[in-house]
Formats: sequence, C-alpha cells, structure tokens
Amino acid sequence: MKGILLFAVLLLAICVTSLAVNAALPSPDGALFAIAILVSAAFTAVTLCIELCEGRINDMREVMNVIETGRSWRLTLAAYGLGCSLAAAATVLVYRGLLGS
Repeated sequence: MKGILLFAVLLLAICVTSLAVNAALPSPDGALFAIAILVSAAFTAVTLCIELCEGRINDMREVMNVIETGRSWRLTLAAYGLGCSLAAAATVLVYRGLLGS
C-alpha cells in the first residue's frame, strides 16, 4: 500500500507541474496544456481507484505490470494519455526556451 501512496504523491506532483506549465506558457497554450495534464491525471487516479476496488492491484509493482502488459485498458490508456500530455508540454517548453520567447 506504500507504493500506492507514492503513486498518489506522484500524481500530486504532476498537478503542480501542470500549474507550472500554465504559468510558464502564454495564455491559451498554458491553459490548454494544464487542462490536458490535469484531466489525464484525474482519469489516471480514478482508474487506479477502480482497479484497487476490483482487487486487481495491490502494490506499485502491479500498477506498472498492468500498464506494461495492457491487462487493464482503462489504466493503460490513462497512463499513456498522461505521458503524452506531459511530453507535449515539455516539448513546447523546450521549444519556446530555445527560441527565447
């Protein structure tokens, strides 16, 4: 169960990251990326809770195993959506940083 708490802390860190992205990027871009990250993180958290309630996941290692093997499409899609949102936001931040704008 300690691993699940660690996962929850990571989701909170992702929420803080989305707020930082919102602050770092100009008005429409920052808000869109922040919303995409927050919705993906919320969907991941809800899906993780569903998997915990159904008894499919008991440990952090099982979360990663379920995502990697694709045993739970909900959790796999939520995790990949969250990763893609974070990667897109990081790409835009790096691109804007390189352009100096």
